[in-house]
Amino acid sequence: MTILKKLSPLFLTLAVFGDFSLPYYLGLSYPGYDQITMIISQLGESTSPVQVYFNNGSIVTGSLFILSTPGVYDFFQSKSKRLAQILAGAIALYGFGDCILTGLVKINDSASFFSPAYFLHAAFSGISMVAMMFVPLLLAYRAKLKQQKNVWLFYSVCLLGSIVALLLFAAYYLPIIGPLLTSTRGFWQRLSLFFLYLPALSIAFRQLGSK
Repeated sequence: MTILKKLSPLFLTLAVFGDFSLPYYLGLSYPGYDQITMIISQLGESTSPVQVYFNNGSIVTGSLFILSTPGVYDFFQSKSKRLAQILAGAIALYGFGDCILTGLVKINDSASFFSPAYFLHAAFSGISMVAMMFVPLLLAYRAKLKQQKNVWLFYSVCLLGSIVALLLFAAYYLPIIGPLLTSTRGFWQRLSLFFLYLPALSIAFRQLGSK
């Protein structure tokens, strides 16, 4: 456990950069794949030429998120045990629900939203992303209490940006608004992840700065 705590910043940094860059790296080997219009999970569909690499990569990055949580908990428990539990739990849930489960659940390109595999993936992915939003939410609240304006602004922007981008991504399923967002669906998903990963990355840097 001591080793995990010491390596926590490394695990968290690798998880963030690895999971965020994986679609761009694998997209280069997927003819016709468009980062702006196509969602990330399409890289793991049965027709994808990089399906195996994407699924295995998602399992690896998800495992790194989970492995980082003992160190995250240890770093924040001196400030607040409840805060430490929620932050570590949110990161662990994200690693499992949005990364590992993505790699384990195989989705066919023709699957509908209500098919068991697609619904399971979508449900856990949504729950995991909402859980991850508690990271900037709680850190912004703590910064507000301590009157750290710049820190509060950073986490507040990350939280608001992730919420807006996620709503625009999810609006694709709405009957009237959805067709208008078809050409930017992938962009909103990636932008939401960008704002979600910044707070997680800041935790890794804060851990490194305390040593």
